[in-house]
Amino acid sequence: MRTLINVLASVAFIALSLGVAHAADKHLFYIHGCCVKGPGDPKVGAYETIVKELKRSGFNVAFDLRYDDSSARVQAEKVADQVKSLLANGTAPEDITVAGYSLGSRITLVASGLIANPKVNIALIAGCPIKETMPIDYSRVKGRVLSIWNTKDDLFTSCDRRLPADLTYREVVLNSDAGHAVFRLADEKYLNLWKEPLVAWSKGE
Repeated sequence: MRTLINVLASVAFIALSLGVAHAADKHLFYIHGCCVKGPGDPKVGAYETIVKELKRSGFNVAFDLRYDDSSARVQAEKVADQVKSLLANGTAPEDITVAGYSLGSRITLVASGLIANPKVNIALIAGCPIKETMPIDYSRVKGRVLSIWNTKDDLFTSCDRRLPADLTYREVVLNSDAGHAVFRLADEKYLNLWKEPLVAWSKGE
């Protein structure tokens, strides 16, 4: 009987370990918005809190603070190269999510075309820009695309009718008085508005 209990305990431990490993195998690239002026900018603390919460949701999070927005195209290329490296090393595309807010959403759109994998998860936090300030070829966008936008945002809006018709695509629509900033506020009540659908989408739900 003692041997059977030990075996069952070992099996349970292995199953638990595999579960933890599986959660850690979920990779998320988080790309923040524009206009971070330096390390002392209050937005830095908010973004770091967001990244911490994403890690608590079970992701390996790749996050680079960007102080020069003119490097946006370079960042799109860098993220695409990192995703391709994960894929080349055997990571399943379903276990990779690229998520960007505001300018980060623009960068994510460009990166998705460079990655060009229909199974990689793409999350456009704030949706698509109303005014184009960075060249985006929407016809090249690839991936499982989730767009989360706010009806009271005067800078970004729905991505409807911009993306290729054959994409796997879903929209989540918020109605928050916080406007465009709702997606970078680190308070739990705001963060969960977009984090919960993002986590579900990244899990294939």
